Amino acid sequence: MGIQIDQAEMVVSPTEFFQLEETVRIRSSLALTLSDHSYLPKADEPRADWVASVAVPAFKTIAQMGVHAPRFCTIGTGAGLDVLAAVEILQARTVGFTDLHEDVLAHARKNIENNLLHQDVELIGGTGDILAPLAGKLSQVDVVYENLPNIPMAGSGDLDEGQTSSTFIAKRSEEMPGFAEKNLVALHYLALQQAHPMLRVGGRVLSSIGARVPLSEILALSGAAGYNGSILTYTWKVQSEPHEVVGGYAQWEREGLGPFHFYPVSVLQEAFKGISAAAAGAQALQMEKELSPYEMSAVDALALVEKGEKVGHTVAILDSVKIPDSAL
Repeated sequence: MGIQIDQAEMVVSPTEFFQLEETVRIRSSLALTLSDHSYLPKADEPRADWVASVAVPAFKTIAQMGVHAPRFCTIGTGAGLDVLAAVEILQARTVGFTDLHEDVLAHARKNIENNLLHQDVELIGGTGDILAPLAGKLSQVDVVYENLPNIPMAGSGDLDEGQTSSTFIAKRSEEMPGFAEKNLVALHYLALQQAHPMLRVGGRVLSSIGARVPLSEILALSGAAGYNGSILTYTWKVQSEPHEVVGGYAQWEREGLGPFHFYPVSVLQEAFKGISAAAAGAQALQMEKELSPYEMSAVDALALVEKGEKVGHTVAILDSVKIPDSAL
């Protein structure tokens, strides 16, 4: 079915977009409404879409491990497709969901409610920063999913204007490890911290992180926040909004952060050909090593983008599992 857009409306086929044989708990044709603050789901190019190419394989992987999430939470839901995927794949029934903008959250709630086959999902929404809107409202959560932005906004930018979900305010008051700030993964670290009291023991945070920095630095986030961490899935995606995103990384690279890694799309296609995201996750460190000769800095990648060429990057799902306090 692909994508149909009528002003702020679109239709997505979940069997194609989520790569499912059939749907049981959500409609077979998803009708979505979007606000001006929302990115369009990339139903015509799922490889460039975070939910289709990253979240769904991660959800399928833990489901195959026997993990379900009756109590599920997502940070920065956008159109609400990550919630619908969790309802279908992880059997979510109580769902916490947040976004930075009230209009995005309202549209997401409508999208979720209108596309459920059975109205048996409790929705607890909140507008604001990371998990702060849900503090005290959720407990004993099984899975928290987050795809938080990695690019600090330029000083003149405004998070209230336009589609800014790939950026964040650089200066934070919270204490955090220096490596998290240098590698632009500060929000992922803060999400792990804020999720900890909400999770049951054995519950997990799935952090969807564009692996533009070494996997060793990503893995270090789990330990720093008091979890057992591993790479659950490893995949790649075409860089969406390349001028803005790669340009943002290039700007911060010039100011001493990073370096950040991009690759030619053809190299990523070949490296990940015929291997599942879960299998790649199990050998992610070796695959990263084999890709290293083809790394491009953000500055070099931007030069290609400005010539009209596509670049991509790898993506890791960091699986951080809450351990008992006695094990710390």
